[in-house]
Amino acid sequence: MVKLSVPRNPFVGRGDELSLYQQFLMQEAPWFWQITGQGGIGKSRLLQRFQEETPEHILVIALNFANTALRTDILEVLEQIRWQIESYVDAQQMQRFEQTLQDGYAKLAHPLRDVKQEVSLAEHATLHGQGMQLQINTALVEFRRNVYKQVTNALYHLLSTCHSQQIVFLLDTCEWLGEFEGQEVGQWLLNGFLPEVHRRFTRQRKRCSAVLASRIKLPLPAIEQFEQYLYALPFLDETAVETYLQQIGMDDRELRQFVYQLTHGHALCLAIMGILWQERGTQTFTRADLPTLQEQFNERALLEFLQERLYQRLPSPLRELVKYSTLLRSFDLPLLRMVFADFFPEQHQADLFEQFIQYPFIEALGHQRYACHDLLRELQAARMRVQEPEQWSQYHQRALKYLQTNEKDSPDWYFHLLILDEHHGIAIWEQAVQEAQLQGERTRLSGLLQVIFDNVLHLAPGSCALRAYWQGRYYYYGSEMDAALVFYQQALRLYQEEKDRSGEANVLQAMGDVQQFRKQMDEAMDSYQAALALFKLVGSKLGEANV
Repeated sequence: MVKLSVPRNPFVGRGDELSLYQQFLMQEAPWFWQITGQGGIGKSRLLQRFQEETPEHILVIALNFANTALRTDILEVLEQIRWQIESYVDAQQMQRFEQTLQDGYAKLAHPLRDVKQEVSLAEHATLHGQGMQLQINTALVEFRRNVYKQVTNALYHLLSTCHSQQIVFLLDTCEWLGEFEGQEVGQWLLNGFLPEVHRRFTRQRKRCSAVLASRIKLPLPAIEQFEQYLYALPFLDETAVETYLQQIGMDDRELRQFVYQLTHGHALCLAIMGILWQERGTQTFTRADLPTLQEQFNERALLEFLQERLYQRLPSPLRELVKYSTLLRSFDLPLLRMVFADFFPEQHQADLFEQFIQYPFIEALGHQRYACHDLLRELQAARMRVQEPEQWSQYHQRALKYLQTNEKDSPDWYFHLLILDEHHGIAIWEQAVQEAQLQGERTRLSGLLQVIFDNVLHLAPGSCALRAYWQGRYYYYGSEMDAALVFYQQALRLYQEEKDRSGEANVLQAMGDVQQFRKQMDEAMDSYQAALALFKLVGSKLGEANV
């Protein structure tokens, strides 16, 4: 088997986004495109591809605010823009701008000395102590603002000589502009500089566009709603994942489906899987290797995705709230407040919750209910189950207690029960499934089945066989015979591996029902006869009678 070398952060899919970008460049409005999405989802790589596919006649200015200097110093942003437009503007005007920029740096190198002198002269040295310091601080802010204004105006004049008829700004990692250290640059750039450049270019009958990539939506009060386009970048779809995995030599379709389900199409996680695959060299994969592969993936994804791309970037208590709320299948404010009381201060609970649900890894389910993305839930569960067993048990017990009191009919109640006591929980769950089936409550039955197939649950093979059987029954009564047969076959294999003859007999009988419905009478007879023999073997008179 040949394994190809691929980049750590490969580019696959995103055809829709590339088409949207080309359309975006050709229109007058909206001229500002804000792309949001989780860390590691591929926003930076997408912006790089945008830059690569921008027509040559368009001037591209790319800024990445992962650079600390850019997000904390307006002059650094202006200088970064300067060298990117150098070949597009008048040389003499460029010299004037460079001089203004250097003067700005010089003034800000020792601002306190000049500001103190100005304050002392203005007040005739009548202020002392705190009064003097307050005046100095106020004057210092105004001094910096004036320096930035002078250099910014100089760049406006420089851009007016630009011989390109169109300019596009590609702004990456802009979530930093919403943090405290980046707010000054963010306010200046998003609500001052960019709208003004757009206005000036429009007046010159030129076109100015901007694409911003951020983990969170940033407020843009200076840009009209009709001028903005907000786009939530989705995970890679299954076709894109298949394409990438085939490129690196993963020929087994079942294995590719396993990787897609494991990574959910998250670009960084897919790249991690690609690296793990390549590290095996010529060693072949078997079905028995899948648990090991998943364990290796979890270890790397926890470090490179959750730790580096998520938790390190969040302040407390949001960091803890994100880490532990992944233990819940869904939540609202009262549930979070009860389960994670340690992370919810008495004051500002509503504000903290509103901030929390704005993150792109939080999905709105409707009716004021939310959930963390399944990828986060699965990765965090794998970590907590082993590394923090006390917290794992404690938080699930709290959630179960809350739901028992307030939402006993919620399918989530069964989820937490299964986590804490699978043997008891699976019996209670099957009883609820049988009741829903008998009463024809398809919606409730669907909810119960979704719970039992939650990937956070590490169920024993017998429980997995039972859930596959009931999923097959669900499809059978919905007249989806192909799907029913798929799950019956899965259940049959698991029961056979467990040597559970009673379960095997029930599945064979159910398969016979499907075959009879399809008028496959010979196959149905074979299934019924096999089921009958097994019912006799286990001494089930009722089973014999039914068959």
